[in-house]
Amino acid sequence: MKNHSLEISEDEAIILFEFFARFTDTNKLSFKHPSEYITIQQLAAKIDKTTSAMFKEDYKEILLKAQKRISKGFEGKLPNDNPQVGWINKTISDYFWPEFIDKNGMIFIKCEYSKIKKIPTDPIEAECFINHLHILDLFNHSADLPNEPFWNSEHPNFIDAWNLGKNISEMWKEKLERDFPKDIFRIYLSKTDNPILRFHKVRKNHKNWFENQNNSNQFKNEKNKIILIE
Repeated sequence: MKNHSLEISEDEAIILFEFFARFTDTNKLSFKHPSEYITIQQLAAKIDKTTSAMFKEDYKEILLKAQKRISKGFEGKLPNDNPQVGWINKTISDYFWPEFIDKNGMIFIKCEYSKIKKIPTDPIEAECFINHLHILDLFNHSADLPNEPFWNSEHPNFIDAWNLGKNISEMWKEKLERDFPKDIFRIYLSKTDNPILRFHKVRKNHKNWFENQNNSNQFKNEKNKIILIE
């Protein structure tokens, strides 16, 4: 078996490290930046120049033997054969139609609550802090900017995220009404940053998020609301 050497630049090494590190963390092998695609293409071009095995008549047999040698002793599991299905299932169950939990009268998204070590004492502050979702963080996108405001609100990815946030807010409203029919909630979708979705329960003598006055005795006459902040 022959040995080959490939020479890559420092920039290529950095790009490849980030690409495969992200794959290790997310189990999703996808391009996030044009530099990753270009680097992989350049690496493929260099590999093409190192071997002529693919042009031989018995290439399939050569490939099979190479696969057996490389994978010898491997007992782990391959990444999900269809990562998109796994990702869609987890995203829907965690965020689109989430499981809520009640902790001392405070309502939280279960998967987010499990990540928090210290919870604010004010119930509305706690709910808004834990129950907030950055829509663009769910996907690979190209809407980010290197400097403030850090997000290009006119980019198609940002617009898609904003519209998706509207749909998710409707789903949260429906789920909260079903799970907690005696409570009143406010759901907020803000556009001033990476589109952010959050909710809290409306409480007597507490200020709603984004408001200056405490709720009066009439707050129980309110209905669940979705508030868009553009």
